[in-house]
Amino acid sequence: MKLYFRMFLLWLRLKKLPQVSFNAIAEFTSRVWPTDCDLNGHMTNTRYPNLFDLCHIQLFGQLGILPEVRKYKWNIMINARTITYLRELQPFQTFKVTTSLICWEKSYFYLEHRIYDQDNKISAVGYSRGLVTSQTGLKKFADVLAGRYQQVDNGILIDYTQKSVSPEMPEHIKHWKDTLNIQKKLLRHSTRAQKALETPSKESQSDTSESTSKAD
Repeated sequence: MKLYFRMFLLWLRLKKLPQVSFNAIAEFTSRVWPTDCDLNGHMTNTRYPNLFDLCHIQLFGQLGILPEVRKYKWNIMINARTITYLRELQPFQTFKVTTSLICWEKSYFYLEHRIYDQDNKISAVGYSRGLVTSQTGLKKFADVLAGRYQQVDNGILIDYTQKSVSPEMPEHIKHWKDTLNIQKKLLRHSTRAQKALETPSKESQSDTSESTSKAD
């Protein structure tokens, strides 16, 4: 229930937040409520990705992407995520969540998330890889960004159509991407091996047929 309340507050806040460029950092503050905690008496690990999701929605809202997503019935999907937990968050502590767009390539975009405790110390760091889907398939993320008109702090409207060029991918994101590719290959190999075990070969089927005929 607390997540629905945070989502409701987010949608109200989005209407008042200024639009930003793609190198900006979205942030919001909240408090650890008892419904966020597990049996260990601190915020449960499963709550962190939920907060990351809320913050990346805020980021895309400030980037000006959400109106296009709703208009064309696109979907923003997260297909991979990694989180490192550093400090626990105690009940009723305030905390801050930040999300930034690190880079993108073809269909994938990469986000960095951070959660800070009330002393402004990092509680957790996470990275997400996602994509935007349409009714006809995957969207190129550069195309999603293209054509946006953003209002910067000095009130000038800037056309980002020709400026949707990704920053260089950091080394740690390259390593994570390589790990994801290895995991995908291992999963495909495991799936094929499982199917091979479940599907009888033609020779075994032939042997079974011959045995049946001899028995008759």
